[in-house]
Amino acid sequence: MKIAVLGSRGIPNRYGGFEEMAERVAPLWVRAGHEVVVYATSDHPEKVEFHEGVRVKHIFNPEHTIGLAGQFIYDYLCILDARKEDFDIYLQLGYTTSAIWSFLWPKSKTAINMDGIEHRRAKYRGVLSVFLRWSERIGVRRSKLLVADNPMIAEYLTKYSTSCTTIAYGAEVVEQSDASALKKMNLPHTDYVLHIGRIQPDNHIKEILEAAKQSGKVLITIGDYTNRYGRQLQKRFKDCSSIYFPGTVYDKNILNELRLNCDAYLHGHSAGGTNPALLEAMGCGAFILAHNNPFNASTLGGLGALWSDHNELSDLLRNLPNQEFKSKQRELSRNRIRASFNWEDIATQYLDAFNKIK
Repeated sequence: MKIAVLGSRGIPNRYGGFEEMAERVAPLWVRAGHEVVVYATSDHPEKVEFHEGVRVKHIFNPEHTIGLAGQFIYDYLCILDARKEDFDIYLQLGYTTSAIWSFLWPKSKTAINMDGIEHRRAKYRGVLSVFLRWSERIGVRRSKLLVADNPMIAEYLTKYSTSCTTIAYGAEVVEQSDASALKKMNLPHTDYVLHIGRIQPDNHIKEILEAAKQSGKVLITIGDYTNRYGRQLQKRFKDCSSIYFPGTVYDKNILNELRLNCDAYLHGHSAGGTNPALLEAMGCGAFILAHNNPFNASTLGGLGALWSDHNELSDLLRNLPNQEFKSKQRELSRNRIRASFNWEDIATQYLDAFNKIK
């Protein structure tokens, strides 16, 4: 098969979940004998033409010049370019800025990963929420196959008649990492809790920061706090010396070292499906304290603990389990990743789904 992957910022991953998935599964498809093209933004920091056998096509992205409208233009230019090649499968990652061009998608060859329930995200209100409901509907209508990354997303999508399959994200099991990597950072090495994620309201960042302050636990929170919401939070908690804001970190050795040694990993995502950051923490055996919603509960499968507000999280932080309990959870967590969230199985599941529609 000849497969196009659209809707991400490209590979190697320097951004988020869709990019991580593309970076992991596309090379496995190439090794299985398929030709794969991943579309990438022109401003991607690594201008590679091939990545582990995957062809990378860089497409003009004016987002830094004109803002959000630039994403619509990027998606438009990607699908125009993809239509010039004779692809057997068009895998569209997400629909927030691409579904408006879905009349250009070859319906009989298009599969779309629906990501989360976008119109429910707190950052999208009013007209934006209405637009995203519309985008969801027309994206579904122009697709041959819907991919849900979580059983709860698949249940939500049953309201549509388009065929749907559940394929999760994946993660690696990490037993150890490069301990020297963390020396570059002026951060605690022990006795801290960790948060990694995008800084937006539906990820419950404020509650995580409030709980850390209230409990007195040292918190390392990794993410881009330069947006408006992030700046407001930094200003609010600037006098809390136990909270560290190192910014965005992409070095996997540093991230894994932090995950391996944290007392607990705090996860606030609430509007998405199976979140990659949660899986990566599980793969490192971190003890998880996650926001109480069906997506996180489904992913954890009974591991860790769930919280609904900053008071509940603060209580959990004050009463973390002993090392013996966390050691048992660590092994269960890694085994869950091996059994249900490994990239090899996920790549195969996608190929099986593609074969049914091509």
